[in-house]
Amino acid sequence: MKKSGHLKVAVLPLVLLVFACQHFEPVETQTIGDSRCDLVSQRGYINILNINVLYDEINNRQKRFEYIADFAAANDVDLILLQEIIGGVFSGTENSAKDLRKILRDKHNLNYNLSTAWEIGEPETWSSANAILSRCEIKHSELQRLPFVVNERLFKGKEEKKMAASVQKVVSITQNVQMVNLEIPNRGKMNVYNTHLCARTDIDGRKKQLKAMLEYVNDMEVKMMAGNPSVIAGDFNFDRFDNQGAEKFLWEKIVSDGFIDAYAHYFINNSGRQETLDTLCENEDSADEHCTVGVSELNGHNARRVDYVFLKSRASVRSASVVFNTRVNENQPSVSDHAGVFISVELP
Repeated sequence: MKKSGHLKVAVLPLVLLVFACQHFEPVETQTIGDSRCDLVSQRGYINILNINVLYDEINNRQKRFEYIADFAAANDVDLILLQEIIGGVFSGTENSAKDLRKILRDKHNLNYNLSTAWEIGEPETWSSANAILSRCEIKHSELQRLPFVVNERLFKGKEEKKMAASVQKVVSITQNVQMVNLEIPNRGKMNVYNTHLCARTDIDGRKKQLKAMLEYVNDMEVKMMAGNPSVIAGDFNFDRFDNQGAEKFLWEKIVSDGFIDAYAHYFINNSGRQETLDTLCENEDSADEHCTVGVSELNGHNARRVDYVFLKSRASVRSASVVFNTRVNENQPSVSDHAGVFISVELP
């Protein structure tokens, strides 16, 4: 399928990224003075959207972000967890999460605090990050680097056809799990974790990263929480259904640590338990709201939902849905090569 946008790179028509560690200031947190979540306290629940926003669809990024902002405004989204936020000269922006925040403010008069967790060691050139937009006050933010695994990606710039030969550049990246601690008036605190595991690595590589992520989460839960709600969300890049469930054990590792898959949990409970985890995707080659394939008009057969929101606490899931799943609902626009997950959590 033809892509609608390409990286605006004149001198790097071919970029090879090899993931490794670099040292630079990784966490950037900006607080907006009038961004508060008193409404969350009053209504007793918090609305959370998780979406990978696809780094390389630059030409239509403004329109895609407007769709996300429109959804956030229409659904009272309090917390937006993003992966593949970008910045640097080749991305055409300082920080694309700031661009989304500006659209939310200018178009819908909504103010969000922002925490950005950079993953790349070339911030002036091309940077990738996880980011969290929150209407609640961010009391603390940090990140934990995940173990190195080899992950190669190929980016093709629009100037490639004009070049006689491709130029390779190595850019060093390391992935992370981002954490913010939120203050919800009269409701206490909440830990929120946002991550993006390596895509083009083997199962052992993702297993290694997931193990480190869970060790960090469990350590932070002991240090900072006392039974308050906590959320892990992001692009995990494992598919419960693909390859006869070869990566299902990765999903099970998170659940065995006391978390629930918020979307699956809600859907099974509201089906009168007629559905189970194994029946949510009866045909993995057919797009629906449960399966992870065919969820977008972008990126062709590579479009997937490998994105989850996990919840741990006395809080309950009020509602849950897969969103921006264009192949299922043509009224939902494609904002990425991923579908998103939207949940509403009843606070204790």
